Amino acid sequence: MDAIDLHCINSWEASFLRDEVGGYFAHGVEFAPGATVLDVGANIGVFSAAVYERLNGDVRIYAFEPLPPLYATLERNAREFFDGRLTALPYGLASGDDELDFSYFPAATIFSSSLRNQENIEAERQRVTASIVEMIRRGGLGPVPRRVPASVLRALVGRKLRVMRRLETHHVRVRPLSSVLDEQGIDQVDLLKIDVEGAELDVLRGIEQRHWPLIRQAVVEVEGWQEHRDTVLDIFAAHGFTVRAEQDPVQRAADIGMVFAIR
Repeated sequence: MDAIDLHCINSWEASFLRDEVGGYFAHGVEFAPGATVLDVGANIGVFSAAVYERLNGDVRIYAFEPLPPLYATLERNAREFFDGRLTALPYGLASGDDELDFSYFPAATIFSSSLRNQENIEAERQRVTASIVEMIRRGGLGPVPRRVPASVLRALVGRKLRVMRRLETHHVRVRPLSSVLDEQGIDQVDLLKIDVEGAELDVLRGIEQRHWPLIRQAVVEVEGWQEHRDTVLDIFAAHGFTVRAEQDPVQRAADIGMVFAIR
């Protein structure tokens, strides 16, 4: 994974992404050589790199990243690291064809989203701060930082996350997944990974009924957990999946969680 270009993101983001990736391979999620994997919300391809390494390169990956600065690195990684096994696609997924304004945070790229803007960024910064403080208190950065009082941690992390106030707006394209499956000739999806910073339901609603049987398993990070968890679970259950919901204390602080869906 270290071979891919991480220069467009900060060292703490790279560490966060590496740690987050491990959480996707749980609760029976597995695949064999020759698998087809969809990485929706790919950023620069850290999750894709983990899949590629697990299968020793015997995989076909389609990675979706609509933000031009991140896509440029993803596409370069596709050429230099994945030996032709990753197709980088310069758009996001949604319930239909559209063009949307995405907020891009150059100093905190993993929080970039179509649902974050100047109006809600302060509330989002506080939510993310709470999650990071909880991670530190549970030893996520080692034994020394966890001994720092919570009030001090909140101040330090909040100051660090002031970078989220600096954002760029990019007008980007989004498409329904079913259109992409037809266009790319994809006839099976061994793993559908979705991490789209709050737009999960919109992505799922872009899958037509005829394509659901092609999907063998899915892992979805759900933002707005209390509000959206049951809807996401119901969608997968209605299409024949066995589903499991998981939320650890760090995720609870940020009101996010994971849904695992397996046939």
